[in-house]
Amino acid sequence: MPTPGAPATLGVPKSADVPTAGHHAAAQAATVENLLRCWVREAGPDAPDDGDLHIPLPASGTALAVPVRYRSPTGHHRFGLPRLAGAPASAPPVDAVTLAALLARESSGDPGPDGIDLVARVADSVRRTAVFLRDREASADGGSPAEAGTDLFLAAEQALLLGHPLHPTPKSREGLTEAEARRYSPELRGSFPLHWVAVAPSLLATDSAWTERGRRVTAPDLTARLAADGPAPPDGYALLPLHPWQFRALRHRPATAALLDAGLLRDLGARGAPWHPTSSLRTVHRSGAPAMLKLSLALHITNSRRENLRKELHRGVEVHRLLRGGLSRQWQAVHPDFDIVRDPAWLAVDGPDGGPVRGLDVVVRHNPFRPSDDVSCVAGLVAPRPHARVDGSGGPEDTDAGAPRS
Repeated sequence: MPTPGAPATLGVPKSADVPTAGHHAAAQAATVENLLRCWVREAGPDAPDDGDLHIPLPASGTALAVPVRYRSPTGHHRFGLPRLAGAPASAPPVDAVTLAALLARESSGDPGPDGIDLVARVADSVRRTAVFLRDREASADGGSPAEAGTDLFLAAEQALLLGHPLHPTPKSREGLTEAEARRYSPELRGSFPLHWVAVAPSLLATDSAWTERGRRVTAPDLTARLAADGPAPPDGYALLPLHPWQFRALRHRPATAALLDAGLLRDLGARGAPWHPTSSLRTVHRSGAPAMLKLSLALHITNSRRENLRKELHRGVEVHRLLRGGLSRQWQAVHPDFDIVRDPAWLAVDGPDGGPVRGLDVVVRHNPFRPSDDVSCVAGLVAPRPHARVDGSGGPEDTDAGAPRS
């Protein structure tokens, strides 16, 4: 498999990797529904209880007729595929890319660069969703995760195949090659070793409220434990784990390049046991490890680059201290099964001027889940389950409520 950042190679993919017409149809239908939900929420046309929702498109001199299959009081409406008003019955319904272009034009009368970017991300999201559906179908073994000996928490995190129901491009991954997408996507059950950097003590910024038997454990001690099967740092340096894609991007930023050239950061490479991306992509999990890692990732995931802010690092430790100070005991006395996943430690890099170096950081998240714990990611639990027919006729009518197949 190519290394992160290696040029994508062109070739004929294996047939199991090629989405069928049915997978494309299911991906199109899901994306169209997302776009319509967003438009109804943002632009204000109220979805009727039944019949068609009519969406005027004055900038394009036409309108859409959208079948309403279910009107939700919370905005999670179910729609059929829209058609252009007045189009002959033989005309195909409007696909996701066309719908995105039409709606973007309505926002300003001219799609402009933002509209063009939206259309491109919609196309990317549709294409990747179809790949995810095909891969999940091809890899199904007919058994449950428990029967297969799978980490049930990880299986739940990897089950969100369609993404956020109120986002127009929930599965866009701009910046990833096909090989990288296969390694870094939870929907494809990817895994990868972390990229490790050694940080000189003069640059190290860190805090920890992680305790064991009443004793505080520092963030560098925690990352050193997690790297037990990976690299050893030079004397006095701390180990900072990074997402491999993030390191590839960071090493070209002037601030990071200068620190590497000065030897204040040392590149130790991608090494160690594989970690698995969870539903957020940037938080990674390794079965049996005491901690998960919330990594910075400058990819455009949905519509923003997910790099940790220093205030977020501080906030996680502060919340943990607050909960440990007695608040969690108070609520658990009333609700013993309720708790909050904690972010009790972090490690980051400050530049020579004392300011944070963006993107060089990690949150150490407590992992309370054993592999046998039967837990669910709520977003995946309530997500529609897409069904792609062999004849390519997958659509909203072929989508049942329930957790996606895992």
